[in-house]
Amino acid sequence: MIEFKGVQKTYPDGTVAIKNFNLEIKEGELLTLIGPSGCGKTTTMKMINRLVEPTAGDIYINGKQLKEYNIHELRWNIGYVLQQIALFPHMTVEENIAVVPEMKKWKKKEIHDRAKELMQMVGMEPSIYMKKKPSELSGGQQQRVGVIRALAADPQILLMDEPFSALDPISREGLQKDIRKLQKQIKKTIVFVTHDIDEATALGDRICLMNAGEIIQVDTPQKLILEPRDSFVRNFIGDKKSPWQTAVDIVASQTVSRILTQTAYEEGNFDSEQAYILSSDDGQVLCAVEHGKQQNVMEIPNDMNVLEAVSVFENTGTSILPVTKNNELIGTLTQQELLTYLASKTEVKNGVVTQ
Repeated sequence: MIEFKGVQKTYPDGTVAIKNFNLEIKEGELLTLIGPSGCGKTTTMKMINRLVEPTAGDIYINGKQLKEYNIHELRWNIGYVLQQIALFPHMTVEENIAVVPEMKKWKKKEIHDRAKELMQMVGMEPSIYMKKKPSELSGGQQQRVGVIRALAADPQILLMDEPFSALDPISREGLQKDIRKLQKQIKKTIVFVTHDIDEATALGDRICLMNAGEIIQVDTPQKLILEPRDSFVRNFIGDKKSPWQTAVDIVASQTVSRILTQTAYEEGNFDSEQAYILSSDDGQVLCAVEHGKQQNVMEIPNDMNVLEAVSVFENTGTSILPVTKNNELIGTLTQQELLTYLASKTEVKNGVVTQ
C-alpha cells in the first residue's frame, strides 16, 4: 500500500532527519510511529502527503511513485488529523465535515448523509451537534469532528499526527477506543504518530520505533514488548510502559492447551482440575469449563488492557477468559497469568511498591 525505499531527508542546514528508511505499510493496517522527540516520526509521516519532500529515495502508494501523482488529488485522497484541530470557527460541524467532499464535487445529499453516518460512528448525535459551531464543543468533541472531517471524502489513507496529546486523559482514552472501533468498521490504512507507548500499543497493528531518523524495530505490540531487539527498545518501553495499560494479547496464552473442543469435552478427554475455554469444532467460543462444569463466559478483545481485564474477572467470577481478535478465538487469559505478569513488572524498594 505505502512503501518507503531508501528514503532520506536532509534539510538545507545539514540536519539529517531521515536515514535510509525502508518500510512497507500494508493496506488496512494501523501503523503507529513512535520514538523520542526529534527522531523523525512526523517528518516520515509528512512525506506521505508531500508536505515534506525526500532528499533521496522513493515513496510509493499502490505501486506508483508519489511524484507521479497530482499533488492536489493525492492530498484529497489522504485524510490528515493534527494535534491542533484547526476546525474552521465560523462554520458549523456539518460545514467543516463537508469541505473536501465539496471540493470533489459531491452532491449535497451525499455530503449530508456522509456527515450523519460518520457522526453516528463516533457517538455524536447529528440532530444535536450537526449545526453547532466548534466553540460550542468540548476538546474531545472537536477532535472527533477533526477525525471524521478527515474521513469525509472516504480517503484511502489517514495520517494522524499526535492528535490526542493535548487532551485530558479521560478524553484521550475515549478517543483511542473510538479509533479502534472506527477502524474495525472503515478498515483504512492509518499512520498514527505518537510519543506515548501506551497509545502506540493500544492502537497499532504494528509499531515502528524510531531513533535519530532510523528504524530501530518494526513489530506487533506483543513482539516489541516481549522480544525487544536491543537495549534502546528495552529502555524505551521500560521507561514509558505502564503494565496496567498493556494489551491482554501480550499477557495471554496463545497455545491451544487451555482451549477444549466440544468433541473432547463430550468424550471427557480433559483434566477436570484445570480451567478451559470450550469451543465448537469450528473454533467459536461456547463457554468456560471449570471443575468439569460449563459456565457462561465473556469474550475479551485482544486490545483490551490489563486494567479492564481485571475488572472483567471481578465481574464474571471466572478464572479464565477467551481472547478474540475480529471475532476469532486466538488464545486464553487466566487470573494467574495476569498476576504473574503484574508481579514481573513490580519492584519493591525500601518497602515501597513501584511499577
